[in-house]
Amino acid sequence: MNRTERPSLAWVALGLLVALVATNATLLILLRTSGPLIGVVFYVVLLTCAWRGQRRDYRAAMVGGLVGLAVHVAEVVTIGWSAFPMLMALNLILPAMLALVAWLAD
Repeated sequence: MNRTERPSLAWVALGLLVALVATNATLLILLRTSGPLIGVVFYVVLLTCAWRGQRRDYRAAMVGGLVGLAVHVAEVVTIGWSAFPMLMALNLILPAMLALVAWLAD
């Protein structure tokens, strides 16, 4: 599929995935723990699948957004807010938005 043939919601989903990679990379640098590294790898894989996908199927991005949201909600409940609450809030909001946008784009 040509990049210009992507619907606008697909571009939004790709942008949300890039924002999630950047947020988790920033947390990785600031916190120096392995949790954000798992998030970076997870969202890079989803970004690669969404970017290189030959058909208009965003189920993986939708499921990835729901999984990311569930993981971060569980993290907040069990561990509490991190030292960087704005980045943690982004890690809660962006996956929820990704799941919604991917569902609408599919």
